[in-house]
Amino acid sequence: MPVLSSRNEKGRFEFEKNQTILEVSLENELSHLHVCGGHGRCSTCRVQVLDGLENCENRNAIEQAMSEKLDFPDDVRLACQTKLKGDVTIRRLLNGMEDIKFAKSAIEQSGPIGSNKDVAILFADIENFTPLSERMASFDVMYLLNKYFDFAGDIVMSNGGAMNNYIGDAFLAVFGLDDIGDETFRAVKAGIEIQSRLNEFSAQVEEDFDELFKVRIGIHYGEVIVGMLGCRGTERLSVIGDTVNMAARAEAANKDADTDMLITEMAYSQVEGRVEVEDFIRMKLKGTSERTTLYEIKSVIGDSLAKENTEQKIIGGIEWNRSVPVADLKEGSKLETSYQDEAVLVFRHDGELRAIQNACTHMNLPLTGGDIDDGGNITCPFHGTAYCTKTGEVTKWCEGLPDDMPAENKAMITSIKQNPIKTFLTLESDNHVWLAEP
Repeated sequence: MPVLSSRNEKGRFEFEKNQTILEVSLENELSHLHVCGGHGRCSTCRVQVLDGLENCENRNAIEQAMSEKLDFPDDVRLACQTKLKGDVTIRRLLNGMEDIKFAKSAIEQSGPIGSNKDVAILFADIENFTPLSERMASFDVMYLLNKYFDFAGDIVMSNGGAMNNYIGDAFLAVFGLDDIGDETFRAVKAGIEIQSRLNEFSAQVEEDFDELFKVRIGIHYGEVIVGMLGCRGTERLSVIGDTVNMAARAEAANKDADTDMLITEMAYSQVEGRVEVEDFIRMKLKGTSERTTLYEIKSVIGDSLAKENTEQKIIGGIEWNRSVPVADLKEGSKLETSYQDEAVLVFRHDGELRAIQNACTHMNLPLTGGDIDDGGNITCPFHGTAYCTKTGEVTKWCEGLPDDMPAENKAMITSIKQNPIKTFLTLESDNHVWLAEP
């Protein structure tokens, strides 16, 4: 049988012909990075072929695309795509323990580090914000920004988008993460509604502060990388890629075109015939070499074709998730449900609807069997810790430990940091309980 030799482990591993390098590594329990899951969407599994390059099959289309993008030399190959037909000696190019630990931790906490998705990106920026902010008091600047972000966020969310990132006075909104379709139409509709709302807001700013407040918007449709981004403990869902850059370039083009909102050719191709075009321009966008057409949209025609989302709704700028039927919730009963994969307990206390995380914070044990006293405190049935179901604060800590428990065990359990439980916002609508983050 042919043999794969690895300089990293100084080992030799037999394999069947037409297996990939990654398959051989994993069969032999080697710590071989492949953070995209071995689908050729990242380069973390790449290896240098030290000997036997002729025994590697030619690059397939997936590997060829990655090779051209990253300018790989001939002897650097993607392990997940490279099939073997004879003896080969390799050296993994990412193999440090820090690389391995980080990738493993990220995948365990957030799933694959990145996935590809087609979305519509709306990028909005305030015109001449720097000189405006220099002329105004800092408190007034923050006041205006928060009022603007508040109504703009409401409009984005009501159209099924997500406010993904704030960059100073600019923001980036994503449409399409919900998989209900019609991403670009919803993004364009949101952009038009934001500009319409700005007419009233800008007039108020001019009256109160004697300042002009204009916002420019750019929209593009295309593929992005979606994943959790940030240092450990502060990760947040983010989108990156040239689609984001193109939306920002379309926004910047408004300045030269003297327009308020422009969408790219790719975005227009998704909504052609369903929007009214005010005008269009052809120009080279920053960072590009060819001219492209940008469209100024006056209005949308008809309604969104997105599938109705019966599991979520936006009310008052808050995203609510549908939970248990109201009819199932009787006074004195507790219902187990979930919110974004987190276990939740829903119940009524003195007629008031409440929801808390269904796990105590000292041993992560379920609170389902816990008693709720007249004051609205729920007691963990395992160790006697109690929490206020309205605020989440700890009201008793480990006061129900067995008398025969060894003293050292009691000391260990009671010494655990006292953390409050998480509480959720609740709403009754359409015969269901709805939950939201506070």
